[in-house]
Amino acid sequence: MWWKLLGLFAIGSIALSEKDQLPFESANFDVSAALNDLGVGLSEISALSMRESSTEEGCSIACGSLIHVLGLGKVSSQDTQPYKNFTDSFWSTQQGAVAPRCVIQPSSSKDVSIIVLLARLTNCRFAARSGGHAAFEGASNIPGGISIWFKDMNEITLNEDKSVVSIGPGNLWGQVYETLEPHGLAAVGGRASSIGVGGFILGGGISFHSNLYGWALDNVQSFEVVTASGAIVTASETEHSDLYWALRGGGNNFGLVTKFNLYTIPYTMMRGGARSFVQDQFPEVINAFVNAVNDAPKDGNAQQWLAFLDYQGTKIASAELTYAKDVADPDIFKQYRDIPAVSDTTTSKSLVQYCKDIEASNQIGHREVYWPIATQLNEEFALWAAEEFFTALPQVANVTGILPVLIYHALTEPILEKMSKFGGNALGLDSSKGPVHLLQIACWWDDEADDDAVYRFINSYWETVLEKAQTMGISNGFIYMNYGSKFQDVIAGYGDANAARLRHIASKYDPKEIYQALQPGYFKLGHAPKSFVPRSSGDTE
Repeated sequence: MWWKLLGLFAIGSIALSEKDQLPFESANFDVSAALNDLGVGLSEISALSMRESSTEEGCSIACGSLIHVLGLGKVSSQDTQPYKNFTDSFWSTQQGAVAPRCVIQPSSSKDVSIIVLLARLTNCRFAARSGGHAAFEGASNIPGGISIWFKDMNEITLNEDKSVVSIGPGNLWGQVYETLEPHGLAAVGGRASSIGVGGFILGGGISFHSNLYGWALDNVQSFEVVTASGAIVTASETEHSDLYWALRGGGNNFGLVTKFNLYTIPYTMMRGGARSFVQDQFPEVINAFVNAVNDAPKDGNAQQWLAFLDYQGTKIASAELTYAKDVADPDIFKQYRDIPAVSDTTTSKSLVQYCKDIEASNQIGHREVYWPIATQLNEEFALWAAEEFFTALPQVANVTGILPVLIYHALTEPILEKMSKFGGNALGLDSSKGPVHLLQIACWWDDEADDDAVYRFINSYWETVLEKAQTMGISNGFIYMNYGSKFQDVIAGYGDANAARLRHIASKYDPKEIYQALQPGYFKLGHAPKSFVPRSSGDTE
């Protein structure tokens, strides 16, 4: 494709080792032979001779073949209870409404290799799900194709000295923490119990411990990956190091990760909760937010986010203030405590309990959207953006069941500095310009008929905000994958050089673009999942 050529030119000064430049998959790679090497006798699957079948026929063949090869217990067809269990368990209704041809629950990396190769042989599209917490359709579910549910690949094991925990992609973070806690250990992971391990790590991974250790992707010792050729490889700082770099932020573009090996961290009791304030206190609250971000180098135990919402007609700012030790009044949060609060849920708790508490506010079964931008940290801008959010809210006042929330996160200097660990990651961020302000809208509503109104509201708000940031000279093009909307080109936000390097690595490990064309969901290397033009302009999506 054209972007491969552009990528090779744009890489420019990126130094690649001799090993990294070698082809990974031969030009005459034989999918049937690879399946035969895995013990799949294609002669026993007569339907596979239909090489010129349509996509629908191909997926029918693939699903039937997988029943034959993996067993009926691992394959769920439409109109069965296991299939319904899959579609009903997504966080957003957009994802659950997608109807795959079949759902596969592999139990080993070999199973995953077979699935990928059979999908390749039959030209059947596929998707892969870890926790299923992405908000938009097709992210981890595929219409008419094969949806891979990693639920049964849920091993959690420690190495001999307990410095590394190996985690299967079917795990949720609540399960991981419950397993590690008796050992006096934790990991840099998600902040809600039902968040899946897979997408969380591959896209970034903001943690309660990020100011101490960085994001989750900067705490990966190695990945076990099924490539497009069905080969199972280890990607680490010393083995397939280019793939290791790409997986740390590059999402699902390079292979299916079947094991995440993470460095462990010490377990401690924590303290945290939400402290809420009313509108006339917003300037003080935002000042406290900014000061806590700037003070992060002094105390890495602190982590925070700040949410703005209209609660039954009252404009609220709710600060989730977390301290990684059980300390009641850390100095870094003193400014917040000095502001009188209308409510405060702060308590001492374990990491397991904390994630359950956060989970309670993450309702399942709504139409959902996440949509982020980023700027450099600026207090004047942060206050203006919050005020502008409330000014814009009446645009969606008549949307049934809607709850829009503007959330402020920060990539502090300690977090940004840790992004250079182990050869760096793909996100294109550093601390040279100081902390990065990550702004996110999270919104749920009830009716599909209101989708366009919600998307137009958020798009219009961000256009206004980005124009203001440009005027103030604080623009930052980064888009956080884990909060990305289907209308955003996340990879482009990593910068031209990193985007080109990601495309080059993909062309090495996946020259036939299996993970671009046959796994089309989520954030691909050359485009947003879907384009969006506000209908008020007379155009359509």
